[in-house]
Amino acid sequence: MAKSPRVADFSTHLSGPVASRRLAQMGADVIKIEHPTLGDGNRSFPPMFHEDGIHHLYLNAGTRSLALDWRSPSWSRTVAAIARWADVVIVGNRPAQAQRMGIDAASLLAHKPELVYCMITGYGLAGEWAALPAHGLNMDALAGAIPLEWQDGQPEVPEHYRSVGTTVAGIEAVAGIYAALHRCSRGEGGQIVHVSIWEAALAWQWRDLATFANLERPWTAYRDLGSRYAVYGTQDAKALLVCPIERRFWDSFCAVLELPDDVRARGDWSSGSDMGSDYIALGERMLIGERLRLKPRDAWVALLREAQVPVAPVLDWRESMASAHAQANGTMASYDYREREVRVPVAPVSVTAASAAGSTEAIAEAHRRRAEQVPRAPYLGEHNDEILQELGLADGAAHAH
Repeated sequence: MAKSPRVADFSTHLSGPVASRRLAQMGADVIKIEHPTLGDGNRSFPPMFHEDGIHHLYLNAGTRSLALDWRSPSWSRTVAAIARWADVVIVGNRPAQAQRMGIDAASLLAHKPELVYCMITGYGLAGEWAALPAHGLNMDALAGAIPLEWQDGQPEVPEHYRSVGTTVAGIEAVAGIYAALHRCSRGEGGQIVHVSIWEAALAWQWRDLATFANLERPWTAYRDLGSRYAVYGTQDAKALLVCPIERRFWDSFCAVLELPDDVRARGDWSSGSDMGSDYIALGERMLIGERLRLKPRDAWVALLREAQVPVAPVLDWRESMASAHAQANGTMASYDYREREVRVPVAPVSVTAASAAGSTEAIAEAHRRRAEQVPRAPYLGEHNDEILQELGLADGAAHAH
């Protein structure tokens, strides 16, 4: 497709808006079709930044807003015009509701047979869960993705857990949409993309699924990998991940920590790496832990990085977001909204012309500049007149309210 895709997003809340947010950042022209008083659900969903929901300020950045009530007399005519305008339509309603609204696949493809229709469902279209109401953690719960903590006999969702399926489904939808657009460009006609949020949450755990399906056990937990791929505490009560699992790294690691020669000599390198699982019983993990508690975390980071040993301080997202590395990569963007500065994360993908192939600096600069190119989120119904004009409905017959 020579031009950037035109996307009409009828979805609300998370998965569909995650998809349209990614598409907008990659150059798509995205129209959000929103309820004329409530918006797409994200506008009033807490936490709030003054009068606007944070989810709206992030997910709707770079889109255009058409406020339109599906019960209005002009709905059917406007939907038909939207379908003819669009290359891609994203729908997050359950199939029965989408059909009532006239935004099901059959209805929209009748208006434009070469359309890419993306439907995002909670649990898929078949099976006993298909008709269940879909809310974020419900799909994660049925996918086994929530690592529960038990406190005084009461199960609790861990403090830092965030729903997986809703975000992953949006990202998977983008991959499906671009695959469908490629098929369209080859003359294969309209396409239907279907993503299940529950299945996205399940697929996120692919290592456990594939391991269990073949070996009848889950994938090995990180804490059980061994003494040489583990998190340790340091003198300042911070955490450090060390990964000297190849021989050259292990030799350097032992030299920096001044470990005994007999410890340094251990290792089966026939497979290329040794995680140290066989040496925990010999006290290797305890010895490494004792040495690492002798200095602060950042002192060890400096020493081990100088020795070219794979090592990482275990940061929380606040430290990572505020890091100089995040700034160098354009990880956060800002824009003005209602005379206030709004800061939002930028999707971690950039597309650069092949002419930059000989310069990693040019590619890195283009990647960083994503943060300078994030438009603000739209006000509700801000683009009604503009969009209706584009759709050929500027005669006043199609009003949003």
